[in-house]
Amino acid sequence: MLRESTLEYLSTRVAKLGETVQFGWLVFRVTENEGKMDVETLDFKSIGSFTNDFEIAERIHWAQHETLRRVGEPEAPCTLLDAALVSRSYHPGDANAFIERQSPTSDADCGWYVGVADDNADFSNADSFEHKSLYELTIRDERFARFWLLPVGYRVLFNGDEPRIELSDNLA
Repeated sequence: MLRESTLEYLSTRVAKLGETVQFGWLVFRVTENEGKMDVETLDFKSIGSFTNDFEIAERIHWAQHETLRRVGEPEAPCTLLDAALVSRSYHPGDANAFIERQSPTSDADCGWYVGVADDNADFSNADSFEHKSLYELTIRDERFARFWLLPVGYRVLFNGDEPRIELSDNLA
């Protein structure tokens, strides 16, 4: 379904073989199959790695929209190329990790912050943080993928068996 939707979108514009295109949250690469335009999707295994297997992209797409449906919110657009501010205390798979969407500070910032509960990072020291793309974060910690389209004011805690979605006290 996602492949077909992407190809339908591309039929309305000029797309070149090998070009990467953004459609929704995802990025695709234009290919050719039996003389017809086709697309590949990122495989979310390593940076810049594409595949013609849409299983992971379909799963992420479905999970994002199912999450939005469950919380009753419209999509707050961002792309996998957008950067999040990440605490250097965070490590992929961290049992005390959380993500929180705050108001963006620039066009390249989608407002996501990735942190750790009871973080001992010095919040006044810029070296305590780094910027990483949502794509890189998703490759390293797939738990985050389904939440990236939540709007400003949401926090997701990963300190239990199932992630817990809540409205952030200081943003709501």
